[in-house]
This record gives sequence, C-alpha cells and structure tokens, in this order.
Amino acid sequence: MNRTVGEAFRAAGLGLAHAWRTQRNFRVQCAAAAVVLAAALWVDASAVEVAVLFLACGLVLALELANTAVELLVDGLWPHRSEVAGRVKDVSAAAVVVAAAAAAGVGALVLGPPLLAQVGVDGAWVRPAVAAVGALAAGGAAIWRALGRRAAAVERASGGVVEWPPAGRPAPTGRKGGCPRRNAFRGRYGQ
Repeated sequence: MNRTVGEAFRAAGLGLAHAWRTQRNFRVQCAAAAVVLAAALWVDASAVEVAVLFLACGLVLALELANTAVELLVDGLWPHRSEVAGRVKDVSAAAVVVAAAAAAGVGALVLGPPLLAQVGVDGAWVRPAVAAVGALAAGGAAIWRALGRRAAAVERASGGVVEWPPAGRPAPTGRKGGCPRRNAFRGRYGQ
C-alpha cells in the first residue's frame, strides 16, 4: 500500500490511541516511564544516563504495543480457544516482562545511588544488589526452564498441541457465526 508520510503517521497515531484506550498496562508503563524520566531530571543525571533510561522505557512501550498487535491478530485468526494461540500470546507477553525487568534493572543502576544520596543514604550497595537480583532471576529462569522441559516431554508423549476446530468440525465463518469481537473487527475495518 502506498501511503504518504502523513497517512503513515496518522495510522500510527490511531494505533497509539487504540492502545491507550484499551490497554491498562500500556497506560501504567507510560506513567512509570514519566516518573523515571522525571526522577532522572531531578537527580541531574548525565545526558548518557537519561538516554539509556529513555531507550529502556521506549523499548518496554514498543514491546507493549507489539504485544497488543499480536493479541489482536491472534484473536482475529483464532476466535476460539486454541493452545497455539495461547502460547503465542504468552510468549509475546513474556517479551514485555523481560524488557520491563531489564528496564527496572537499568533504572535501579542509574537512579538508585543518586536517589538514595538525595535522602542521605549511602547507595554503594545498589549495584551489587541489582547484580544479585539478576543472578537470582537467571537461576530461577533456569530452574523454570528445566521444569518446563519435563512438561514438554509429557505433552509430546500425549499427542502435542490441541488445535481448533477439532477434527470433523468446520471452522465458523461469516458474520453470523464465530467470535463477536472478530465480527466487530471486520465491521469496523471493512475486512
């Protein structure tokens, strides 16, 4: 589709407005980013530190928007409950959680010592504490992964992923059947 630059920005603005209206997590993350960037200005962080914080916050917000797009697409393609659709949405949400955890670590490293100094507390322990929490999180993820492999082996043995519709049933089609959200989406965007 050939669009002008103005039309592309308008479409992006509509997507941003949709996410703002419908996604509570996006609004919370925008508020958190505003607080973090205001704190960076309050403690007189260097330009490099503000840039790193800005990029970390931007990454979280961009991934939240991508997660919203994935959820809309999956809900449109799989209007009924599907294990594959659930996994796709879970992985997409996990990307946001990983980015948010990394951004929180960046925020603690950059803002922790100066914020603690503002209230008269020595902040020398912040960097080792963030490293320890990161190591604990990595260890927890490794344990979770090891336990998940057992579950995957059981799943493979039991026949794998369940698809919708079940064998022998036709998939719902048209506006009279299927998912009301999907039909509303079709009506709104003319698809």
